[in-house]
Amino acid sequence: MKYLSIILLIPFHLCMALPEELKSLKLMPKFPPTIHEIAEGPKYFVSPQGSDKDSGSQEKPFRTIQFALTQMRPGDSLYLRGGVYRENVRVALRGTSVKPITLAGYPEENAIIDGSFAEFYEEPENAWELLDAELHHYQSKKLYPNLRNILGSFGDTMLGLQTYYHQKDLLASSEVFVWEDWDRRQETDLKPVYLGPGMWYNHDTGRIHLRLAHTDLPDPISNYRGKQDPRKLPLLLAPYQSTPLSLNGAEHIHIRDLVIRGAGYTAVQLEQARHIEFNHVTIWAGAYGIRASGTQYLRLLNCGVYGNVAPWTFRADGSKRDYPGRPHRNLSRLNTHASIEIDSGRESSVHAFPQNDHWEIAYCEFTDAHDGPYLGAINVHFHHNLVENMHDDGLYLSPMYKRHWLENKDPVIRIEQNLFRQVLTPLAFGGPWPETRDQIYIYRNVFDLRVPVPTGRPTTKRPTAAFSTGKLMGDHGSPPWPAMNIYHNTVITGDNQRRAPGGAFGGLRSGNPRRVFNNLFLHLGRLPTLTIPKPEDDFSSDGNLYWSWTYPVPSPEKFFGKFHRAHPNFEKHAILADPKLRDLSIGFDYRLLKGSAAIDAGVPIPEDWPDSKLVDDDKPDIGAIPKDADLYRFGRRPRGYFYR
Repeated sequence: MKYLSIILLIPFHLCMALPEELKSLKLMPKFPPTIHEIAEGPKYFVSPQGSDKDSGSQEKPFRTIQFALTQMRPGDSLYLRGGVYRENVRVALRGTSVKPITLAGYPEENAIIDGSFAEFYEEPENAWELLDAELHHYQSKKLYPNLRNILGSFGDTMLGLQTYYHQKDLLASSEVFVWEDWDRRQETDLKPVYLGPGMWYNHDTGRIHLRLAHTDLPDPISNYRGKQDPRKLPLLLAPYQSTPLSLNGAEHIHIRDLVIRGAGYTAVQLEQARHIEFNHVTIWAGAYGIRASGTQYLRLLNCGVYGNVAPWTFRADGSKRDYPGRPHRNLSRLNTHASIEIDSGRESSVHAFPQNDHWEIAYCEFTDAHDGPYLGAINVHFHHNLVENMHDDGLYLSPMYKRHWLENKDPVIRIEQNLFRQVLTPLAFGGPWPETRDQIYIYRNVFDLRVPVPTGRPTTKRPTAAFSTGKLMGDHGSPPWPAMNIYHNTVITGDNQRRAPGGAFGGLRSGNPRRVFNNLFLHLGRLPTLTIPKPEDDFSSDGNLYWSWTYPVPSPEKFFGKFHRAHPNFEKHAILADPKLRDLSIGFDYRLLKGSAAIDAGVPIPEDWPDSKLVDDDKPDIGAIPKDADLYRFGRRPRGYFYR
């Protein structure tokens, strides 16, 4: 199953000559359908050509996954032969630690659990009728009554479709924001605006309206230039209620080598589940990829959670606008809100405990969404992942429930050896609780924020689109930031930074210590100033390197002087110097060249901090990757894929 990652054209001075194939929409490599073989032990089989009246053997497979699950016991495996299973699968089985239950794709075949309507994908020529040829406006032939809404994507590329709130926007001619009265924007609304291919559900008639008209936005946006007749291409349209896979009360379940698609609100729902492992599973998100409550001992390995944000979408398109007292309407649903969203079931403490806990997420990919995973208040090890093309937050680290009230233990969050690209705020905070005692370790990560995020749709008064390059850390409404140790990271930012450490010195609060050591803070724009902490803040920093490639760098006295006068013991060994990364101009090799000022220039890290020292046995090198280390493997790609 091929998947998409969106990279936008950007000015040369922002991208430092990014590789040509990374300057436009591209198809990523096709992954093998399976990586596991058939296991020993009792097993059943299902096939789209099978029958639930048969035995479930390899020769006489069952037809539906849901029926097959009723036959399974601890230690059993269920193998899905290649094809599409149009089900919302519910799993409540309980295996054991020595006899887990396995749900897996058959080796070398592509098994897909799909919650969408079959006719729009399999027989599109019979699913639509034309209403207006000039507008390319179609409606479904069938009625689909009693739906809350529809979410969807193109079936061949998995690019997301807009879910319009109002028909007038679906059928609009303008693609830019135009106010009814520019001088009275708090009292008037936008004129109708077309946001790209999408659909509108008519609750009165039960019909789905669709328009795939081309977009004509100014460069550097990637415009839609595909087919405009939905009868000639497959689409995945799912009811909002569709959840293709749900594990509720399940224990010791292994999910392997599958594709999950056709989601509405949620693709995978985990509730009160324990000891669940996903390995080599591709999840095409709806409004959410994974939603979890009360899920403990979860492992996501070699998985992809791919969102539904199309490349012609701006961050502002899905914003909530219909707040009370405002005459504003919502335009389009916020496609994929988050890759992983956590919930505690706040209606009672019974459902809030046990809380989500003891997770490992490794060698996974989270792309093309508004936000990435929410990880606050969970003991979690998040390592060797790719987080890319997020219109807002990469990792949301504030607690989403009162863990510190439920259990007198501080959760530990380890964020290690990941790659963050084209994200507005890779590390973000904004939880509702006034206290947080999470202990967060952020180390050996690469934050490459050179590629900007499309934030603002053009207007008649501003004909060019708005783009923003990300900063390392930020918050929503100044919530408390937890205790953090930030060390041995490589941070590359664009030209709109206000602080040299990209936010690493921000959000300080007495009682929540912050340690910032041995990081590379590299800027494509002018080198900003250092934030000066307050005396009462529990803060320390040292061994960091600062540099700008495109603007003159000030003298050490001018850059550090005011900071050192306020905090003479901080940044004592910090330096201003070009780190000489290996191949940043034509690729993504973030290792240090021989002679780099970052080699052996770091300060010692406390022995009790977790750290993948790799081959850095001498005095520490500054940055994520020491000079002689092997290339990391980020996400599901082979080692070194991101390097030239």
